This record gives sequence, structure tokens and C-alpha cells, in this order.
Amino acid sequence: MRTIAFEIIYGVMEQREHSDERFHLLAEQGRKRDGQAFTRQEKSFLRRLSYGTIERALFLDAVIELFSKIPVLKMKPAIRTILRMGTYEILFMDAVPASATCNEMVKLARKKRWDSLSGFVNGVLRSIAREENQTLRRKACQGAATPEKRLSVLYSVPEELAHMLVQAYGKKTAEKIFASFYDNRPVTIRVQTMNASVEQVREELAQAGVCVADGVYMDTSLIIRDFERIESLPGFDEGHFVVQDESSMLPVLISGIRPGDTVLDVCASPGGKTFHAADLLKGGGTVLARDVSQKKLRRLRENAKRLRAEHVTIEQWDAVDIDAEWSGRADVVLADVPCSGIGVIGRKPEIRYHAMEHARELAQLQKKIAAGAAAALRPGGTLVYSTCTIHPRENEEVADWIENHLPLKRVSLDEYLPEALKNGMTARGMIQILPGIQSCDGFFAAKFIKDKDAVR
Repeated sequence: MRTIAFEIIYGVMEQREHSDERFHLLAEQGRKRDGQAFTRQEKSFLRRLSYGTIERALFLDAVIELFSKIPVLKMKPAIRTILRMGTYEILFMDAVPASATCNEMVKLARKKRWDSLSGFVNGVLRSIAREENQTLRRKACQGAATPEKRLSVLYSVPEELAHMLVQAYGKKTAEKIFASFYDNRPVTIRVQTMNASVEQVREELAQAGVCVADGVYMDTSLIIRDFERIESLPGFDEGHFVVQDESSMLPVLISGIRPGDTVLDVCASPGGKTFHAADLLKGGGTVLARDVSQKKLRRLRENAKRLRAEHVTIEQWDAVDIDAEWSGRADVVLADVPCSGIGVIGRKPEIRYHAMEHARELAQLQKKIAAGAAAALRPGGTLVYSTCTIHPRENEEVADWIENHLPLKRVSLDEYLPEALKNGMTARGMIQILPGIQSCDGFFAAKFIKDKDAVR
């Protein structure tokens, strides 16, 4: 099991692969030596060790460097990975005896052909195991000269990300956001009401032994726990629901889509917003779902088939390219643009390590997509710009750019939102959801109406 965890962690931290893809490749499709599939308990151990090590890497590094003369970033990548794994087990997995962890990590170092460094691995981990956890936490943060540096070490986020969130939201809110990244996150589903009612889905799941609760903000959402595989749940194959966080339901909720509308979703995969829009059409109107890669389109088509989404057309298109045939045709355009993803770090832990880099790279792309989306709108039509980040550079600043450079005007969201989400910002046509403050993932959306005098 630890060998597979090593491969997951190494692939994500050293080769910049995606944690979910790596886990499913190595764990979901993996087999033990006897050819049997992993048990639920084994998968749980593997997930906790691999994802936990990834999300705590910077804190683990600070602890390791208390006992190592070699800085973590100058170590051999395999040894760095093994020490991070072992330190995570010792500090965060109480059910595993520290002595067993040390022995297993030494074996792993030898298995990876680093026999000469197995003694180093053993010495560092046994030194860590002799210290109390609280003492290690205090010592790891001792060198933090600023509040941002302390947050960086304690919550294992790059200092630049800590600084940005403190500047944007204040230290108290920033710390709540960072703490929320480690919360156990339930699965939220949205009922596809053209295929089943909320009451029907709730009853089907409850009868199957699933713990079901109402969503916090949305009438068509349910929060579910105590199940093994989403695909095995009653109603999945029949298209009764989709997995979708409540925050990502906001763009369609505020769009004002009505039966008969023509809707364009320019960055559609995996399709949550596409099929939410189709549900609001109630059998009338059309949705054109576009994305740039064939891989993403395959996923869209699979979901469309399962959800019986007959009014959805799917095609390949790069959202930065203006489509002359669609000029001035759409009643509603949904532009959920590529972003740094800071709002969903709690679900994809490796995002934190490159988020600020991506935020700098993506601003121009986000503006180009917005411009293409605006061109497709009819005069008086609606554009919803959205991201799953909480970085003002990708959110409010891009929304300001859209209003200043395109024939679009922001309009209030309050007509469509539950009372709990209304505030001064929503009255100005924008909503920012913060993890740890609201009960869902981080998300941003802004709504614009195209000038009725704009040229098609």
C-alpha cells in the first residue's frame, strides 16, 4: 500500500500530475498481489496517506528540517517523498505505531534503491517520533517572522498565497479559509428535475442506506454521506442527479434562464452547468455546450447520455475564438473560465502549490473568453462570468474589465439568491463565496446584460 502511496505522492509533488487522476489510476484500477481489488478500508488508508501528505507537504518539510542538516528541497526527490510520507504517518495517523512507520519507510527507501540513505531516513523519522506533536508544531513555526509566514507553515500554503488572502480578506478570514481546506467535505448532488423530483431522489437514497440531508442554499441540492461509490447509487444510471457543489450551481441560478432560451456554455466540461441550464429549459429551447479538448468532450457526452439531455448539443470549440455564426444569437452565455482554482483546494490539495503562478498566467485568457462570450450574446442577453477561485485578480478585476471594455453592464443578483447569500456585493452584480465562511467551495460569479443598442 505504501508503495502505491509513494507513486501517487511522487507523481503529484515531483511531476505535477493531478491527485485525483493519479489516485484513480493507481488505486481504483489497482490490484493486490493475489489479484483481488483493494478493500474499502485499504482504499481509505491509501487515500488518507497520499492526499494527507500532499496537502501538508510544506508543514511536513518544516518539521523534517528540524532534524535534518540537508534542506528538504536539496534532497533526492524519492527520499524527500519518503520522509514526507513517514512524517505524515507519525503526526497525523495515530492508528499506525511510529516504530512500524519508521520500519516501513526504511524498507521503501531500499525498495527504491536508496539503501545508502535508509539510515538517514530512519534517523530523521525516529527523531520526529520522539517529540510531542504540539512541540513539533510550535518549533516548526518558530522561524515565522510574519503572520503570513506562520500561516504558510501551519496550513501548508505558499507564503505568496497566504499574503494574497490576508491582503484581500484580512488575517482572521484568511485563517478560516485555510483551516477549511482540511475539513471533511460531504458530497453534494443536484437533482435533475426533468428526470426525478427531489423527494423521489431523497427517498431512493435513504432506502439504500445513504444519509441524506437538504442542501444549505439550493432547493434542488442534497448532501449525501455513508456510501461507497456514487455510480452504484439508485438513480445514478437513470440520470436522476449529478454530483455538483452548491457554489457551482450559482451561475445558472442567477442567469435567469427560461424555457425557450438559447444558451451557450463556452467552457462546459464536465457539464454541471450545462445540464443545470438544460433542466431549467423544461424541454424547450437549446443548450450548446463547447469545450476545447476531445477528452473533456467525451465526458460531456457520457453525462449527456446518462442524464437524457436531449436539448443539449456538444461540440469542440476554443472559447477564445469568436464564432461568426453565433454572433448575437444567444439569450444566455455561461463562461466558467479556467482559473487558479484556489476555492477548491480542499478537494484538490496540489492546487495550492501553483495557484499564484496560474493566477498570473490566466488573467488575459479569462478576458479573451469573456470577449468571445459577449460577441455571441443578442442585445439584451445575459452573460454570467464565473470561476472557482477566490483571487480578486481573476474575479472582481476581470468583472471590472468586462464592464469597462465590453458593451455589458452588471446587474443585481438579489432576485435569484437565497437571503443568506445576499449582500452589498450581490446588489452590484457579483457574488464571492469563501470556503470556511459559507458552507460550500470557494466560487465567484458576476452577471452582465448586453447593451440593447449594441451591434450584433
